[in-house]
Amino acid sequence: MKARLRPAAPPDVGALVAIKEKLGFEPGTPRPRGGFLLGCSPERYAELIAAGCVLVLEEREEIAGFAITLPDAILRASELWARRSVIRWHEGEGEPPEGEPIAYFDQLALSPEASRLNAAPLALAAVRRLMRGGHRRLYATTLQAPIRNPAALPLLRAFGARAVGQLTEHYEGVGEVVSALHCAPLDAAMAPALDTPAGLRTAVRAEKMAA
Repeated sequence: MKARLRPAAPPDVGALVAIKEKLGFEPGTPRPRGGFLLGCSPERYAELIAAGCVLVLEEREEIAGFAITLPDAILRASELWARRSVIRWHEGEGEPPEGEPIAYFDQLALSPEASRLNAAPLALAAVRRLMRGGHRRLYATTLQAPIRNPAALPLLRAFGARAVGQLTEHYEGVGEVVSALHCAPLDAAMAPALDTPAGLRTAVRAEKMAA
């Protein structure tokens, strides 16, 4: 299957929204294969695309997935960062040092019809863009309640991420949700992801898809 990665463009908003709706979640309903997404309006997707935060996956010349990462300046200006006081840090953990470039992996989404083989190259390409931008830490959250969404955990572990805290938020239509907060040191994150035969194959595949 021919696939490629590219930065998202304004006309892609509709495709991102369509994938989000396929991966939507309502309590009491079956969980979509491969996880699900919460939140994010078309307007927000448009803002993130304009800011260069979105990478899309194309399969058969159609958008089959996307990755959204927030670089330091956008993360620190976001509602997420404004709510950081609700984070319950694990013992020995806390806010990153002032002035240290940090980033947040906001969303990784593949359409239910997309090839699962392309999830890792998409995530790796997004993380590498952050590393090239000089970021030192990557944060991400995974839903724990009212239902667990473990789809991203294997990739987070591959990037060397560890759980550093927990936060509680409210999503319209869902209610209170509890998420685990993970952190990966980007100066070393690629080592566990690449120092295996499978990791090397993923890196080569990501480079070819982004060419």
